[in-house]
Amino acid sequence: MLLGVLIFLLGFGTSFLIDRLSIETRKSYRIALIILFLSVSILLIGFILQVLHLKGGVAMGYAGVMSLIIFAVYFNRQIEGRNLRIRKDRQLAAILFTDIKGFTKMMGEDEYKGLEALEINRKIQKRMVRKYYGKWLKEIGDGTLSVFYTASEAVLCALEIQQSVKEQGLAVRMGIHVSEIVFSDTDVFGDGVNVAARITDQADAGEICVTETVLHNIRNRENVTFEAMGKHELKNVGYAIELYRLKT
Repeated sequence: MLLGVLIFLLGFGTSFLIDRLSIETRKSYRIALIILFLSVSILLIGFILQVLHLKGGVAMGYAGVMSLIIFAVYFNRQIEGRNLRIRKDRQLAAILFTDIKGFTKMMGEDEYKGLEALEINRKIQKRMVRKYYGKWLKEIGDGTLSVFYTASEAVLCALEIQQSVKEQGLAVRMGIHVSEIVFSDTDVFGDGVNVAARITDQADAGEICVTETVLHNIRNRENVTFEAMGKHELKNVGYAIELYRLKT
C-alpha cells in the first residue's frame, strides 16, 4: 500500500509539473518527465523489495539507475535542442557572424598563440550562444556562424561576447542580420547568411555591425545605441544595405 501511495504522489507531482510548463516547453519535456517518473518508481520498488528482503530488489535498483541515466541523456538533448530546433525548411532568424581580426597575421607570427586565441574565442562564444538560446552552427577558419530566435538575443549575446573576449586580449568583429533562411541539418543557407558574413567585413576590430532590420527590432531597448555607417555595396549582394555600428 505504501508503494502505491508513493507512486501515486510521484505521478501527481509529475502531472503538476507538466501542467505548469508552457505549451511549447511542455511538448519538449513531457517525455523527459515521464522517464523521470518511471525511473524513480523503479528505484522505489527496488528499495522496498530490498527492505522486505524479497527477490528482485537489486535488479530493480540497477534498472532504476539505468533509467535515470537515460533520463539525463534525453533531458540534456532537450536542453540543447531548445536553443534552436533545426528544421529542413524556411525560418526567420537573427544571424550572427564573427571573426578574429588579424588572425592570419597572428598565426604567421606565432602559431601557438593563434591556436590558443581560437580556442579561447570558441569557448567564450559557445557559452554565450547557449546562454541566449541561440544555436552554434559552425566554424569557418577563425570565423563562427550562429543563429537566434530574435534580434535582441543576438545583439545581447554579441555584446557579452565582445566584453568577454576583450578581457582575454582578443579583437573580434561581428555582423548581425535578420532574414529568412533555409535550415538543412546543422547548416543554414540563403541570401541572409551571405549578408551577415559580408557586413562582418565592414566592422573594425572589437565592433559589431548590424543591418537596418536588426535596428528596427531593438531600437527601443535600453543601453543599446547605434551609429549610422551609411549605405554599403557588399560583395555578392545585389543591392545597397544601410549599416549601423553598435556602440558598446
